[in-house]
Amino acid sequence: MTRRCVAVLVLLLLAAPVAAVANPLAGTWRMAADGQTVEIELTPDGRFARRDIGPDGRAMTVTGHWSLAGQAPWLRLVIEDWAPRRACGLTGCAEIRMLPGETYRYALQGRDTLVLEDTGGRLALRRAG
Repeated sequence: MTRRCVAVLVLLLLAAPVAAVANPLAGTWRMAADGQTVEIELTPDGRFARRDIGPDGRAMTVTGHWSLAGQAPWLRLVIEDWAPRRACGLTGCAEIRMLPGETYRYALQGRDTLVLEDTGGRLALRRAG
């Protein structure tokens, strides 16, 4: 009986795909509008980095992990770090705080457009490269 189980296990392993299918969301996505640029890199291992550059040239970088949540098309970003941590102006400096995560409804339009939508609105990003 043990040999039969080993034989079945070997057959199952041989029948399994050689490589996992890459997630179509993995990659670098960019958009520019109204003088602001957004770039999001979603790596296949589940990490992300988002860089926002405002019209004044100031940049904000946010990093963490990403995953697809639930049955519907939900992209979940868990924020672990960001920079800068403080913003300074004419009245002094203030700490920049972040929510622990963000959730977007997503849609892929072809291979090269990723649409993200949350309560703040809709972003259409193009695949970079």
